[in-house]
Amino acid sequence: MVNCHEASQESPTAINRIPKKSDLEAEMRSKAAVAAHPIHPMLVSFPIGLWITALVLDLIGVSRGAPMLWAAGFYCVIGGCVGAVLAAVPGTLDWLTVVPPQSSAKRRGLLHGSINVAALLLYIYIAYRQGSALAKPDGITMFLLATGAVMIGISGWLGGTLVYRNQIGVDHRYAGAGKAKERTLSGWDRPVCNQSELADGQMLLAIVGQERVVVGKCSQGLFAFNDACTHRGGSLCDGALVGCTVQCPWHGSQFDIQSGRVVAGPAEQKITVHPIEVRNGEVYVKLRPQPVELKPKEVA
Repeated sequence: MVNCHEASQESPTAINRIPKKSDLEAEMRSKAAVAAHPIHPMLVSFPIGLWITALVLDLIGVSRGAPMLWAAGFYCVIGGCVGAVLAAVPGTLDWLTVVPPQSSAKRRGLLHGSINVAALLLYIYIAYRQGSALAKPDGITMFLLATGAVMIGISGWLGGTLVYRNQIGVDHRYAGAGKAKERTLSGWDRPVCNQSELADGQMLLAIVGQERVVVGKCSQGLFAFNDACTHRGGSLCDGALVGCTVQCPWHGSQFDIQSGRVVAGPAEQKITVHPIEVRNGEVYVKLRPQPVELKPKEVA
């Protein structure tokens, strides 16, 4: 598939226009970052690794009667707690500033953070209950360590979903990098492309002034539709065309490019589909009139 990732200036009252390129890049990008690299995922490896290591060391130490191993496990628990507190700071900042409000990602992030806090309190209690590195872990301590491992596993799965599904913290400057199919035309009376240019699953972004229309090819033929997702304005040409369904790269909304209908949310409003005419092998888009106004949704 080919995606299109270049953006242009916008007019806020038209539904087929998307925000300026700088806004697209910055909206979901982590605010707590070093040289564009988010800090939170760098720090979460410490509590996860140390807490899992504590469980493994205690299991081996108790089974083999090796006090040095369960002592190391005790210090791993403490180190993991310190790492968890440090990781929570940028994570909370990202949740407050990056995740769109009233969205599934917002709720998922809250659950992710809540489980992390519960796990931190659990491990603090484990260290308090054991008392010192010299104390041998008992059965209850081992059970609590295993419970904590399950909790951070669930939390990690939620965190991965936030990144890979909701694209929280993703830097769109580097997403879909490569040569995109894009064409700037003097008017819609000019051909957008030759019908042989696109293979199934490929898209081309046509720009006339501030109007942005995508031409995509699927098994049913060539179709033209607005570039902006009706959910939050993400560029559909920057997404993926699978079959005759295009998926927005921001939050995963899917649309049928033949009719514009919503195949899967969070988008609720269909995209506008434009008629196409082929003359002498050249593809022309007949721009369909747009509604006068569409109030943007506040949810994501």
